[in-house]
Amino acid sequence: MPRSIRDITIAVILTSLGLIMLFSSFDKGQSGTFVNLIYSVFKPVDQFVTFVQKRTAGIFNSYVWLVGVSQENRVLTEEVRLLRTEIMSLREKELENRRLKKILDLKSKLDFPTLVAQIIGEDASGLFRTVLVNKGSDDGVLRDMPVTVPEGIVGKINRSSTVMAQVIMITDPSVSVDCRVERTRERGLLSGSYSYSCLLQYLSKEAQIKQGDLVVTSGLDGIFPRGLAVGTVESVRLSEHGLFLEATVTPTARLTEIEEVVVVLGTQGGFSMESGLERKP
Repeated sequence: MPRSIRDITIAVILTSLGLIMLFSSFDKGQSGTFVNLIYSVFKPVDQFVTFVQKRTAGIFNSYVWLVGVSQENRVLTEEVRLLRTEIMSLREKELENRRLKKILDLKSKLDFPTLVAQIIGEDASGLFRTVLVNKGSDDGVLRDMPVTVPEGIVGKINRSSTVMAQVIMITDPSVSVDCRVERTRERGLLSGSYSYSCLLQYLSKEAQIKQGDLVVTSGLDGIFPRGLAVGTVESVRLSEHGLFLEATVTPTARLTEIEEVVVVLGTQGGFSMESGLERKP
């Protein structure tokens, strides 16, 4: 506290004490004009002291109230953070349940035994369209087994170890899938490209294919079962030599967003097309 303010405060206190002693020394008969005069002179000082006391008490009470509000706000902020985390967790579980329900519906529609696997990694170089799944040869996952999701095919098993496998996607240039245009039944060979689309080649020049047509698997390549969605036609043009039509196809499966896949368990090297030789669960 500054020296001047401290001195003034001490003076006010001493004056107030003197007045109290003065007033207390008078009896009722002596409290006449002189006392009233002194009281009127020092009344503003008394009012000032009372005002300061009330203001100090109000500031102190306000400070205590603000401290309590601050603590309450911290508690509420933490509760909101926990509730938001819980809501996000519930949303994730709901989305996962929806995906798994679709996958279970797909499993029930396939005529072959299947296995659900989770994607646990992808090609970091970007040169190949591949991902890793958490199932391997110990689970019956072998090379060339088809991999799909409810929206459409993903690719096929490229190689497998005991506990995981590598899936090469249909957008990889090394992958070819025998397909048909669902509406016209026109047959062609679908190959990957270095983008996230595919090219359907060797279509007849007379084929009446148009944008938006759905492309499905033909089942004639010995790997993919018949009738699985592959993609939709984006554009159609003549091939480089003008002998066939070719179409740009966008996969119906969102290959960059999938988290779980269905591996269709066939014999190694692809499906046996003879009835009764498919692998049983």
